[in-house]
This record gives sequence, structure tokens and C-alpha cells, in this order.
Amino acid sequence: MTRVSENSQSNALQYAINLAKSKMEDLQLKGSTLKKVRRPSDDPIGNIEALNIQAKNSDNEQYMKNSNYAMLQLSSTEAALEQLTEIVMVAKERAIAQSSDIYNPEIRKNVANEIRELLNQTLSIANKRIGNRYIFSGFSTLKAPFDIKGNYFGDEGHMTLEVSKDFFTPINLNGKEVFYTSENSDYRNEHPLDEFPDLYDTRNFLYRNIPKDQLEKNQAFIDRGRLNNSIYKKNTKPIDADFRRKDNIFQQLNTFIAALENNDANTIQSLLEKFDNTASRLVTLRTRIGSITRNIETSKDILESQVISNKERRSYLIDSDIAELYADMIKQESILKTAYKTGNNTINQTLLDFLR
Repeated sequence: MTRVSENSQSNALQYAINLAKSKMEDLQLKGSTLKKVRRPSDDPIGNIEALNIQAKNSDNEQYMKNSNYAMLQLSSTEAALEQLTEIVMVAKERAIAQSSDIYNPEIRKNVANEIRELLNQTLSIANKRIGNRYIFSGFSTLKAPFDIKGNYFGDEGHMTLEVSKDFFTPINLNGKEVFYTSENSDYRNEHPLDEFPDLYDTRNFLYRNIPKDQLEKNQAFIDRGRLNNSIYKKNTKPIDADFRRKDNIFQQLNTFIAALENNDANTIQSLLEKFDNTASRLVTLRTRIGSITRNIETSKDILESQVISNKERRSYLIDSDIAELYADMIKQESILKTAYKTGNNTINQTLLDFLR
């Protein structure tokens, strides 16, 4: 039988009291911070998972900020497109009314003043900004995209933002695709036979079996065509080979103003189809903005649900259960009181207590 000395009994009691104090201290710290994992050693695997969740939540918060900025940019662009559509529709209504002969020149001059205000409003929309950044300049957001004549000085860039993991979405429309037509058109039409110079020579083998009188007629026709084409080129202003004329909103409104001031009903009538094409293009662009906005909203909903799920999981791994923590503190307090009472009954005994 092992002998229990006073010294060993005292050491065991001291160890029990220190252990109870240590656990009580740990519970008190958990109660003050409401965290059950205060050090990585408390739960290594859970701590790694909690750190990964925290990193994902940080990324998601930045994605949410990107989404909010993209929504601001797109909403401003959509509002500008809506205003432009209203301007074009008003101009079309005035063009329909003024294309008939029932209005006199004085009335048309008054309408020209109204269209001129619409032109000024269009220029203001074209140079719209968010803060100090122009929304229709492409990548050149610090430079005004249009001058007073409607010339475009921006680029054709489309800015993108990452609104979700590996999901990049465009957030702007450049001024060229909004205010200019999407089709290129060269106003100079070359003679169709210029591409086939050999056909100008009636001595070509293609004409060997054709009667002489018919060859003379063909040659006269070809010479006449070449002469007309040379006269056309001579009277045409020289242009760059890659020049392309673009029909734009500013040009349409300026043409409308000039036609009203000159009482030109035919020109006004010719603008109706152009206004229709412009309105159709703006509606298409608004549809594109709407689809992008819907995708961003869907991405935001997914991110919000992920953030909530991640926070719940991280709370489960890190945070303390208050009810369980309170019960453990009461239990540990009872253990500590019991240890003190046991030590009091054992250590405070004297020689007279043993002689009784």
C-alpha cells in the first residue's frame, strides 16, 4: 500500500487548485471576448478554416463594392440613354409634323429654336460625369468626350470590373456606339469597272468573238463611263482612303435645324427614318444595359447569401455558446470551491486533531 505523506497530499491539493484556477481563468477570458478559440492551438483545424472563411469574406466585400460602383455607372448610363431616347422621339414628332406643307416658314423657325435646345441638352448628356469621370469617354474618363460641334475625342474602350470570382462585366458604353451609328459608310462610290482594268481594252481575248460593230459600241460605253467617273473624281474633294462618314445624333439634329430654317420639307421628311434608326439603336443599348444590370444583381444576391453562410460557419468555429459557457463557469466555480474546502479540512489539521 502506498504511503500518502503530508507533502504529497499538499502537492496534489495545490495541483488541483491550480488546475481549477487555470480552467476558471480560461472560461473568464472566453466570457470577456465571447471567443472559444483565442489561440491557434485551441483548435488548429477550425482556426485554418476560419481564416479561409475570413479571406473569402474580405474578397466578397470587395466584390460587393465593385458591384455597387458598377450599378451606379450603369444606372447613370441607362438614365442618359433614356433621356436621349426621349430627345430623339420629340425630334421625330416635330419632324413628322413639320414634314407636311401646312406650316409656314415662321412656325418652322420657331420649332428650330426648340430643336436647338434639344441639341444643347444632347451635348450635356454626352458629357455627363460621375464625380470627375466622364461616362461616355471609354478609357479616357478624365477627358470630355464631345466638343460643341459633336466631335468625339474619346476611345472605344469598355471598362470591366470583377463583380464575382472570375466574373468580369463591362460597366460602360463609349460615346461612339451611343451617339454614332454602328455602320461605316463611304460617301464616294467608285465606278464598278475600276476593279477590272482589263475590261477596258476591247482587244482582250474576251471580245475576240464579238462582231466589230458591237465592240465599237462597247468601247464607246466604257469610254463614257470612264469619262464620267474621272469628272466625278475631279469635282470631289480629296479625302483620306480610310475616311468613313458616320451619321450621328448631333448631325441629325443640326440637319433638322437647318432644314427648318430653310423651309425644306423634303429634308425634314428624309430625317424620319434616321430618327427611327437612332431610337432603335438606343433601345438596343438600353436592353444591353438592362441585361448587364440583371447579371450584377444576381451576382450580388449570391454574394450576400455566401457572406451570411460564411459568417454563420465562422461563428460556429470561433464564437462561444453563451449558455454553454455560463454553465461551464458555474460548474468550474463549484469545483474550485470544493478544492478549497477539501484543502481546508486536510491541511489545517494539527497534532491535537490526531490525538483525539
